[in-house]
Amino acid sequence: MRNFDIESVATRSTDEVEEFAHYTRLIRNRRKLAAIVHNACQIIDLDGEHTGFANYLRSGGSYELTIKYLRKQFKLMGEISCYYFLYVVGENVPSYEGWLKSREAQHRR
Repeated sequence: MRNFDIESVATRSTDEVEEFAHYTRLIRNRRKLAAIVHNACQIIDLDGEHTGFANYLRSGGSYELTIKYLRKQFKLMGEISCYYFLYVVGENVPSYEGWLKSREAQHRR
């Protein structure tokens, strides 16, 4: 979507999101497309508030708090989406095996 130019993605209108829903090469779920635009706006806002998006990501102090913040600020961000996002942007994440074990333990409670 616009070559991942965050500014360009953040300014997409509802009509443009509707148009994107008809492109066969994109996710055609309107909720997911709208979430992408919302999340781009959030990144821009948080980048400004924290003088850098990386500073926002590190403001939680722990992986668990960072996940909590991400899920609160961003739409359609589940546990695995948060884990993968943080991994891709180079933030410290637990090993995948360790993450799975902690997730299984949480779901048993």
